[in-house]
Amino acid sequence: MATDKQTEANRQNAQKSTGPRTAEGKARSSMNHLTTGIDAKSAIIHGEDPAQLQALADRIGAELKPATEAERHQVDIIIHCDWQARRYVRCEAEIWRSTMERPLGRKDPNPVGYGYSLCPITFSRLDRRVEVNERLSNRARHELERLQANRFAAEATEAAAEPAPQPTETEAPAEELGSNLQNAPEPPATAAPAPNPTPATPKFGPESASDPTGTPDEAPPRSA
Repeated sequence: MATDKQTEANRQNAQKSTGPRTAEGKARSSMNHLTTGIDAKSAIIHGEDPAQLQALADRIGAELKPATEAERHQVDIIIHCDWQARRYVRCEAEIWRSTMERPLGRKDPNPVGYGYSLCPITFSRLDRRVEVNERLSNRARHELERLQANRFAAEATEAAAEPAPQPTETEAPAEELGSNLQNAPEPPATAAPAPNPTPATPKFGPESASDPTGTPDEAPPRSA
């Protein structure tokens, strides 16, 4: 537990601070209110350090990672219960010290038993507060797990409902196509088909002899 001098020194150092100066630090600082809604200054009592409560809130927020307002509310309850548990431990120690001052002052051989006999009702009340605080913390954790499980299931359903991207066909570069065409073997040359021969018309044929408009063939000369 921090002493009064340490608490006062921390308070003075906090007043001298000018806050984050870099763009990254300012962006991170602007998101602090989304991590937890606990006010570290108003949630402490005498003898407690607000810096320790803020550090506790940062650790629990980084561990549980709330993503919605409902989740953050449950995380705030968990932080508050954790801080209360630490307070009850310190409270019990102070009760023991206050009840044992008298027997220790007169050198009583049983200071612990005598101190407990002075305020048994106070210890019983403290025990009930500890039990209630623990139940509240467990209930908040269970509710946080339920909220996060529902959120994860909804995100998985949305991801499964989205159509899968179709692969796109990529065309080969023009240079590669040209090189392939140049390197490809030339097809074999095919010979042109030979023209069909037309039959020659005989000079002296039956068509000529029977042609009514034609000129009769000359007779062969007679021999002398």
